[in-house]
Amino acid sequence: MAPGDGLWPVRSSRATFAAATGLAFVASLVFPTGAGAQRTYEIEAGRVFSRVSAESMRFLPSAIEVHRGDTLHFTSPSVHTATFLPVGEGVVDWFEANAVLGSSGPYSLIRPDPDDGPTSFKFTNAAFFATDETCGGPSQPACSFDGSSVLNSGLGWAGFTVDVDVAQGNEFWVMCLIHGPPMRLKVNVVPNAQPASDPADLAAANTAAIQQDRNASRALRNRFIERRTSHLAPGGGRVWDAWAGVDGAHVSVYGMFPSKLVVDKGDTVQWHFDSLVFEDHTVSIPVRVAEPIAAYFEAFCDPDGDGGPGPDNPPDMPDPPFCTDPTEVEPELHDRFTLPRGNGVFGGAPLETSGVLGANSILGDPDFELKFTKRSSSGGFQYMCMIHTDMRGRVVVV
Repeated sequence: MAPGDGLWPVRSSRATFAAATGLAFVASLVFPTGAGAQRTYEIEAGRVFSRVSAESMRFLPSAIEVHRGDTLHFTSPSVHTATFLPVGEGVVDWFEANAVLGSSGPYSLIRPDPDDGPTSFKFTNAAFFATDETCGGPSQPACSFDGSSVLNSGLGWAGFTVDVDVAQGNEFWVMCLIHGPPMRLKVNVVPNAQPASDPADLAAANTAAIQQDRNASRALRNRFIERRTSHLAPGGGRVWDAWAGVDGAHVSVYGMFPSKLVVDKGDTVQWHFDSLVFEDHTVSIPVRVAEPIAAYFEAFCDPDGDGGPGPDNPPDMPDPPFCTDPTEVEPELHDRFTLPRGNGVFGGAPLETSGVLGANSILGDPDFELKFTKRSSSGGFQYMCMIHTDMRGRVVVV
């Protein structure tokens, strides 16, 4: 989720959550913190390549050996989480059981909101907010992680600091809840008699990984930007291929490909989502309807939870945590944001949208088809991704 995408712009009836700020790259070096063997490791979550509108979806470094008592300090130029999994938990199994987007998992970023109806969704507090708001952030003491339970940075952090209190001889994983199991960091807690990771080796590995990802992003974008492929539909007309973002092994390229597609009246456009590894996207049209829905949410207080009959209430306070009891806060998404809508013919419904599709969505990555039955102006019909609002494309119908 790259900066400048309009990703998760936040709107409340009274207040606005703080957006994640862009941060400069911090080289992955190891700095002694005192006379002892304890060290602080600087770790970057993601790297943005602005010239190609892409992002490296790695923790840098992606594997590290530390001693018990060492510190991990995370920074990011984009929107990620640093989520520490308990010792013994595998990344894929844990994610599938706890964090699939749109599921009821305790760490799913977006989950159903059953007391507001079958099409309602909300952010999950355990994923959206930090596990402990009193530690880990700027000007706060480091959080302590002993490996017994999940420790989450939440979204929008401008730095997250954790002291490793896991017994030597154990390893654990840190992952991003937004971008799923492929974006992960392996931490091995080695005995004190064994050397921890060498700063020169980490720096060299990071440099090589970033260069590889920069080259891969450029090649991937060039491969799709001018692609024009189609096939004849069984009932007549032509079906044109399009892509809502494309991902590679360690990169996400943001954009609608091709950005402009010229089709005949009666043709269909088929958007593909099956190349996505990290990101989820939507295809939503028309833009004038999609924009007010796009990634906005309102904060409410829900005193009786999902199982209670009582209504959700406006915030008690103008700023976070919004509710007198912070456990009651409920950040709700627009009802038309998450699920597919429309009838598959542009103009046949007020909004045609794929819903949130991709590798980490409970909806999976099916194709989204839309038939265009009326001619457009020379500017075409514009569509967008309601997650990354800078991702836009046009269909010109002649």
